Amino acid sequence: MIRVHRGQPPDGFELRAGAMQRRFDLARIDDPDLSAARFWTSVRHEIRDDAAELARRFQYKCAYCESRMRHVSYPHIEHYRPKGQARFEALMFQWTNWLLSCGVCNDEKWTEFPERDGIPLLLDPTTDEPRNHIGFRRNFAFGLSDRGEETIRLVGLFRYDLEKERGSRLLQIDALLLLILCGQDADVRRESREYLIWAMQDDAPYAAMTRLYLNDLCPQFANPPNPHPLVAGEDIQQRIAALVLRHQTNARRMI
Repeated sequence: MIRVHRGQPPDGFELRAGAMQRRFDLARIDDPDLSAARFWTSVRHEIRDDAAELARRFQYKCAYCESRMRHVSYPHIEHYRPKGQARFEALMFQWTNWLLSCGVCNDEKWTEFPERDGIPLLLDPTTDEPRNHIGFRRNFAFGLSDRGEETIRLVGLFRYDLEKERGSRLLQIDALLLLILCGQDADVRRESREYLIWAMQDDAPYAAMTRLYLNDLCPQFANPPNPHPLVAGEDIQQRIAALVLRHQTNARRMI
């Protein structure tokens, strides 16, 4: 989990949100048993543009586990304060209560929202600094605070499939480090270094884990005096693909 800057609501959002909330209040009068979840499902298609903007601002990653999801499922609008609790129904269409979530984290959390002395135990990456609460030993998340431990539990940041995916990501990082340190081709070393820079950026999956891992292994690289220039993920992937093509003759000789 990393800090996310959600920004101000899209143009006209307050008007749309207010109208939606009034529709819910009126529908509840007609049907006292109407749940917030059922109403949300019925109008979700009407807020598709706002949902798309939310996804863009969250870099198309889950706010909790940092998984990219568009290639396997549609992102979920996650209500930080769950709409399934009656006390939070009025926040159903509030921009500051919306996060982007994968379906698994959303289902794991469901309607839980524990508090202690009025302070939510679930971290909000738009207002809290997650690195102060959650650490990593390689691909395994652990709590640095009570709130960090409870967040890991609430959204299942310890689940097997997620830990396995984070482990695969670190395997890529290790391979790139070996190429940079031991590779003979200067172009390969350069592009591998650029990929590592991108892997620490906000738009990369599992950036929090990657930053901590590289900070331990190569602190000067992970924390340079002047920030690394931003690297476009798609660009570096294309450049690495071009390098592979350049060496395809040698690749065909591999046994």
